[in-house]
Amino acid sequence: MLSNETLIDIQEVANELGKSVESIRKYKNFGIIRVSDKNGNKDLFDRSEILDIRIQLKELRLKGLTLSQIADEIESERKFENKTSPTFGPNSGSIVSQSHEGPLKILLADKDSVVRKTVTEYIEDLDYSICETTNGEETIAKAFTFIPDLILLDLQLPKIDGYQVCKMLKGNSTTQTIPIIVIAQFKTNADKINLIECGADDYVEKPLDKNELIARIKMVNQRALKSH
Repeated sequence: MLSNETLIDIQEVANELGKSVESIRKYKNFGIIRVSDKNGNKDLFDRSEILDIRIQLKELRLKGLTLSQIADEIESERKFENKTSPTFGPNSGSIVSQSHEGPLKILLADKDSVVRKTVTEYIEDLDYSICETTNGEETIAKAFTFIPDLILLDLQLPKIDGYQVCKMLKGNSTTQTIPIIVIAQFKTNADKINLIECGADDYVEKPLDKNELIARIKMVNQRALKSH
């Protein structure tokens, strides 16, 4: 049996992977993560295995795989690792990329709480950690401190609007490579042209369509990964 220091409960797993407890239960049910021990009715997981698997989960989610397909990929990887090495992780011959640690981070900037809630619900099953902001000043500050892998940006932000936020972030050497997807209602084609000139990587029009939003997030992230 593993020591108490190496075992974590489902809430701690959710914290490590940046997911909800409900999502972690789904991972467990599909065999993506494995219970190492029990304390009464409380499932316990091996911390080191969770830390090792989180990068692989991120890469597989970016491919748009279902939970069932992810489970198959991970099981195949486990069988391969068992044949070649007792260690499961980035240093054991795994095909997992080491360019990131943990879930991809999304900075969601929108003044409308309903929109923020909707976007969060749409992408809750993807391997993303979300930080929310409600105005332009806060968004710019968080871009430097949170260091997101992707920004979802509303144009009608208070204090500094989305056009200026986009232009400022794309004009700074520290943040210029962060992909920006604008979420907005466009009144004219000129608004879209202005957006492109500000440096945005893509846009999704309101009212949001879940499938389109997810597809554009995946496309922009894959494009960013290929450019690194």
